[in-house]
Amino acid sequence: MAEPPVVNSWNEWDPLREVIVGNALGAADLGFEPAFSPYFPAGSAGRDAIGAAVHPAVLDVAQAQLDDFAALLASRGITVRRPDPVDHGAPVKTPDWEVATGRANACPRDLLLVIGDEIIEAPMAQRGRFFEYRAYRRLIAEYFRAGARWTAAPKPLMTDELYDERAREGVEPFDFAARPLLTELEPAFDAASFVRFGRDIFWQPDLVSNQFGADWLQRHLGDGFRIHRIAFREPLPSHIGTTLVPVRPGIVLVNPHRPCLDDSLELFTANGWRVVPAPSSVRGRHSREVSNWISMNILMLDETTAVVERAETPTIELLESLGCEVIPCALDAVYPLGGGFHCCTADIRRDGELRSYFPSLDAG
Repeated sequence: MAEPPVVNSWNEWDPLREVIVGNALGAADLGFEPAFSPYFPAGSAGRDAIGAAVHPAVLDVAQAQLDDFAALLASRGITVRRPDPVDHGAPVKTPDWEVATGRANACPRDLLLVIGDEIIEAPMAQRGRFFEYRAYRRLIAEYFRAGARWTAAPKPLMTDELYDERAREGVEPFDFAARPLLTELEPAFDAASFVRFGRDIFWQPDLVSNQFGADWLQRHLGDGFRIHRIAFREPLPSHIGTTLVPVRPGIVLVNPHRPCLDDSLELFTANGWRVVPAPSSVRGRHSREVSNWISMNILMLDETTAVVERAETPTIELLESLGCEVIPCALDAVYPLGGGFHCCTADIRRDGELRSYFPSLDAG
C-alpha cells in the first residue's frame, strides 16, 4: 500500500492530522509603510510610527496561549509543528525600500497556502512581512524532501508603484469600493485572502491582494480548480477569514455586517448550502489587526468539531446548534499579532481527497 502524502489538504473541514501553529516569539509592531495608507490619512499621528519591539510581557502571554492551543491539538492526536523563532525587531531592507521592523510568525495562514500536496508561499504586499518566510523554510524543506511540492510565488518588488498613489499620499479619504489600494503592477496576495472548498477557491479582493495575484494562482493551479472573485461591502477588507467561513459541506458562515456585493452567495444556495449569519465578538472592536468579527475565525478539526475562543459564547452556541462539538480555548492575547485560530494555523495534512462541492458548476 502506498504511503499517504506528507502534505495533503484540500479544504477547511476534512479531519486534521498535521498543522503548523504560529509563534509569538520575536514579534514587533510594524511602522508606517504604503500598505497602511488607508489606516492613516496624511497628517495623522500613525504616519510617524517607525515600528518597535512588542513588550516581552505581552509576548509571554500570547506565546503561552499559542502553546496551550498547540497542546490542545496534540491531545487530540494531531501532529503540531512550529516555525523557528525569528527576531522581527531587525530592519527589513531591499534595494528599493527599508522599514524599521518585521512583524511576527503568529499567523502562518497568511503566508502558506496549502493546496493538496503543494505548499505555496504567498507574495504578501506588506513590506514588513517580506522576509516572514524565513521562519518556515526548515519545515517546508523537510516536507519537500518527504515528497511534497513547494512553490514560492513571484516575490513582489513592493516599490511605491504597487500602491495607489492617492491612498499613498492621502490626497483624499480612502474608499476601497471605488479604487483598491494595490495596483496591478505585479502579483500580490496573502494566502489568507483565499478560502478552500475543494476544486473551488473563493477570493476576496482586499488591501493585501490584487487581481494579478488571483490570476497568477489560477494559472498556476490549472483547469482543475476554479477561483471565484467574491466581494463584500467592507471599508478596509483584509483576508476572508472573518467574512466567509465554511463549517462543513453544506454550511457556510457569513458576516451579516459585510453584505455580498454580487450574486456569488447564490452559488451556495443553488447547490444546497445553508448560508448562516454569524454573531460578532463579545469583546467588540479589538485593534487595527483584528475586527470585532474575529469570533468567526474558528478552526475546524473535522466536519463537526470546532475550536472557538472561549469567551465567544454566541459563536459557541451557534456552532452547537449546527451540530458541532465546540472546544473552547483562550487566544485573545494573540489578537494584537493579527489573528484567531484559523489565522494562527496552516493545515499540512487532512484526510480526504480533491472533490467538488458545487455540482451546478460541474454540470457546465
